[in-house]
Amino acid sequence: MKTYDLAVIGAGPGGYHAAIIAAQHGLSVLLAERDALGGTCLNRGCIPTKSFLADTGLLEKATHSPVLTGTDKLKLDLKAMVARKNKVVTTMVTGLSKIMDSHGITVVSGQARLEGPGRIRIGPRLYKAENIILALGSRPAVPGFIPFDGKLIQTTDQALDPASVPSRLGIIGGGVIGLEFAAVFMALGTKVTILEMLPDILYSEDQEVRRTIRLLMARSGVEIRTATKVLEVNRAGETVELIHQNQAGKSMSLTVDRVLVATGRVPVLDGIDPQRLGLEMNGPYVKVDSFLRTNLAGVYAIGDLVGGMMLAHKASAEAEAAVENILGGAKTVDPDLIPRCIWCRPEVAAVGLTEDQARESGRRVRAGRFNLPNSGKAQAMGEIDGFVKIIADRDNGEILGVHMVGEHVTDMIGEVLMAKTMEAAVEDLAGVIMPHPTLSENIKEAALDWSGLAIHALKQS
Repeated sequence: MKTYDLAVIGAGPGGYHAAIIAAQHGLSVLLAERDALGGTCLNRGCIPTKSFLADTGLLEKATHSPVLTGTDKLKLDLKAMVARKNKVVTTMVTGLSKIMDSHGITVVSGQARLEGPGRIRIGPRLYKAENIILALGSRPAVPGFIPFDGKLIQTTDQALDPASVPSRLGIIGGGVIGLEFAAVFMALGTKVTILEMLPDILYSEDQEVRRTIRLLMARSGVEIRTATKVLEVNRAGETVELIHQNQAGKSMSLTVDRVLVATGRVPVLDGIDPQRLGLEMNGPYVKVDSFLRTNLAGVYAIGDLVGGMMLAHKASAEAEAAVENILGGAKTVDPDLIPRCIWCRPEVAAVGLTEDQARESGRRVRAGRFNLPNSGKAQAMGEIDGFVKIIADRDNGEILGVHMVGEHVTDMIGEVLMAKTMEAAVEDLAGVIMPHPTLSENIKEAALDWSGLAIHALKQS
């Protein structure tokens, strides 16, 4: 029986990155996946939602254009939208398969079971490996009191293959997933109501970001009820009644045609029996040290399985670190350098501390900001909602946090990540020659504003 240098269980962004990186370093690699290559992100998450957001964004731009006529007759072909999404996914999965082949990675389909250090079973066959990386990902969490049926009451898995557009959609959860789907269905003409148990949507983000998104979504017709606890979900024919209670204890009812349960995700442990294996856990997550090692010899875990931010690029970064450590390194992943991106409308992108967190840290901090209405490119695009805010240490200019709201900010956050990774100060960002007219100029303007020197803004008193 061949013994592989590395076996990876799960072929999502973390798993396939680990497999490719290991193969690039000359390791023999086995990659096990029970579903399709790409995992949740490619098949039922990141990529499908971006396809939907691109299509509905096109419709929204056209219908709100001040220079186009006859746009009241425009409508989106739902079947075509779903078909295009499926084509995008198929294209990416096919390409990923070819990449695996090109690296000589052995891909095995089926549910993998961790038998112990160095051993996994897929179906009747046992495979051996010097090292194992667990990258099983996560699945939607559905509270036990919700009578989930996949039709009237759905998770993202079903919502990405809609057969029709509901007139009224109730979304339980005002986090990243809830807001992205709200943006999609809002553009399709659905009356969207978000019920969020916490005091605000996007509760872990900067207060100014939350306020801005809440106001803009409300302006677009989305109703947001925060500090609201859902008590009952009752199906009644082809509608669903949501009984919920506000902060004052008042009970209310909302009747909708469809419900999206967006109450977070839970790690997948299929094929892993922690008690039998003696695998240490951290609550529902696999416990790892800073080098992604579990307490089992030669067994690593990454991504959603170990908790923290459930982001594809976080899993990919941990994959890179785990492989480097298998090769003898000592690489860790700095959570302060993991960007947070939310594809609502407009987009949100952030990294590092919120302004409140920075001030509570005891450091002397100052914020520089630039509002998009002052941006020539934003005005030319007709996308002036949003801002860029940079929080930095007053004494040494260290960039502590950056928060952006606006069109394409998820594409812009990489510039800030590069600056933080290279330990650049806010003054260094201010000194970069940015092309004009671009949205990236807004980062420079916010950095200049930190010193009171913004060009396209009124002089500070």
